[in-house]
Amino acid sequence: MGLCVLTVDHADQGLDVVSEAAAQVNGLGLALTDHPQIRGALVLSTCNRVCLVVETSADAVAQGFGEAALRKCIADHGANVLAESAQLFCEDDAVWRLFRVAAGMESMVFGEREVAGQMKRALSEARREQTVSYTIGHVVEEALKTSRHVASETALAAEGRTVVAVGLDLVAKRMDLDGARVLVMGTGSYAGATCAQLNSRGAAEILVHSASGRAAGFARRHRVSEALNLDAALAQTDLVVTCRGSGVPALSAEAARRAVDARGGRDLMVLDLAISGDVEEPVPAGVEVIDLETIRQAVPSSAEAERAAAEHIVATGVRHLAVDLERRRMAPAVVALRDVISDLVTAELERLPEEGSVPVDEVAASLRRLAASMAHIPSARARMASEQGLGDRWLNSLSDVLGIDVDIAAPVIDMSSFANADCMRCPVTGLRVEDLATDGASRGEGRTS
Repeated sequence: MGLCVLTVDHADQGLDVVSEAAAQVNGLGLALTDHPQIRGALVLSTCNRVCLVVETSADAVAQGFGEAALRKCIADHGANVLAESAQLFCEDDAVWRLFRVAAGMESMVFGEREVAGQMKRALSEARREQTVSYTIGHVVEEALKTSRHVASETALAAEGRTVVAVGLDLVAKRMDLDGARVLVMGTGSYAGATCAQLNSRGAAEILVHSASGRAAGFARRHRVSEALNLDAALAQTDLVVTCRGSGVPALSAEAARRAVDARGGRDLMVLDLAISGDVEEPVPAGVEVIDLETIRQAVPSSAEAERAAAEHIVATGVRHLAVDLERRRMAPAVVALRDVISDLVTAELERLPEEGSVPVDEVAASLRRLAASMAHIPSARARMASEQGLGDRWLNSLSDVLGIDVDIAAPVIDMSSFANADCMRCPVTGLRVEDLATDGASRGEGRTS
């Protein structure tokens, strides 16, 4: 199986299923890596999806550890929704999926940047728990690098199109955010993004409340104020943004009813950014909630040129990763080649007399130069073979010509599809690079800064 991605996604399974899956994955990565056939695991949970990245051992399938066994293993650790409902992507498709997710191309808001930060934190957490394998870490790092290229080389990020931004756009249609008093419930990444957006939109005062006691530190870092009395803040605020997402509603029905009574007839506007819903149901009369489903329906479509440019950048990033992984896979064979030549030189040096008409150090230097020259051409051909997806052919030639046999890992990405870069095809969209690299998109025409 190799590298695998199992994902429950907003577009395919819906937000309710994503919410159920998110509640079951705590500690999943650490639990899975106890299995002898699982080399590494990483869990990414966002408002759009729950994504599990797994690398299995080289002999996993031969040992009977296939898709069914992996799903059972996930279910055994309590993640039943992910085990039963997740789509499975393996090897090439898994790499493409991770790159597209990191670039925000599978998000509710195409090209949104928040997911890259969430993926970076997921990688840091997996490394802290020592559950991430080299391959998973390297692929995710390269996916994040490509996502930065998408952000800097297209206008998607410049448009400020994030879940938070779209949500606040919906709020702005119902009330004036300029001069508003806002209460933010939560201290995570969405809370920080919300404070930044509110400041840019002219909010007069931002209060933050946290049931976990982290509000004071968050308030200092983001230059906002801590809400010391929740009931008082709810009674006086113009807008409440809930983004705690702990599974327990941040705003209880009872607190909402008290707020409505204390507001003297003024309705309470709530922007709920939590995947599991931070407003307890039933929502009392006088409280209007804008949730993630409402946001998803209001997401504007991206300009076709920007989407094409983003697809092309991702395709290029995947190819660069494929070449890099193929070079690393072939490195042991190159080392073996150099060792063989070095051994030949050493044998020749040992045959030289201790004294003679030619100084030994000069002969040694000459032979080493010869060895370097002999190794240069096959080493350069190994690099070319990596880039053209012909690594196995080079390895066969090495064995046939020099009798050097090296056991190396199977390729992470099938390089045969990259023999001609212009014919690369994304398995998700079905688009080729030549379809994406339109004259206008490749020159950057039609983009805004």
